[in-house]
Amino acid sequence: MEFSGFREEAFAFFRELRQNNTAAWFEEHEEGFNEHVRVPFDQLLRTLDEPMRELDPVFSLAPLLDTHYSQMHSAASPASTTPNPAPVNVPPVKMNFTAFYWDQHYRRLNDGYLFIRIGADGISLGFSIYDFGAPQGKMRRVFKPRIRRNLHSLDEHIKANYLRRGFEFRRFIRAAGHFGMKEADPFPTGAPEWENTLGWVIIRHIHTDSSRLTPGSFVSEVMDTFRRLYPVYVFTSDPGPDW
Repeated sequence: MEFSGFREEAFAFFRELRQNNTAAWFEEHEEGFNEHVRVPFDQLLRTLDEPMRELDPVFSLAPLLDTHYSQMHSAASPASTTPNPAPVNVPPVKMNFTAFYWDQHYRRLNDGYLFIRIGADGISLGFSIYDFGAPQGKMRRVFKPRIRRNLHSLDEHIKANYLRRGFEFRRFIRAAGHFGMKEADPFPTGAPEWENTLGWVIIRHIHTDSSRLTPGSFVSEVMDTFRRLYPVYVFTSDPGPDW
């Protein structure tokens, strides 16, 4: 089925969720979530499948679309299947819904990934990579070794392709507390300063009133953004090419 776009009802769902964040409320309104959020996302991923495979075959859709989505229930929620309890200040239902593209030869949390995220204020397109402690994780195995050799090349690429184009950068380092991370300078000038990085995120936000959210425009916007972000995926996650 062709992508029909995200209507106002999708964003309204998350605005209402913000005021009524309980597992019971979500269960009562899950039909609306499926109709206005999940079904359009399924349509979008199928529409993007061919251009994403052209961008890189590793981004092919998994047989089950569920593989590409975040869960709506937080780990603290009784409805969640996650065994580890979440911090008590985490709401029981997540305030956004995300679709991911990554190399499915790896666990997603070990690879860098492109994402599409919807919430109350609009849609965010971006790239993320995290270090969750696995030795085979791309942050440790590819990104940090490469940045020691090629920080200048990455710096020049970012200046040429992302600055003044609506992209935001966020970097996270270790911190005490439940989450274990805090935000830091998103782009340090020295390679040694990158060593304590636990997460690096690039985001471009599209507000709910933007004309870029019309179906045809949005598909083009996603692909234009992902093509622009793809070299960062290669830099951080592909052990083959060198910069």
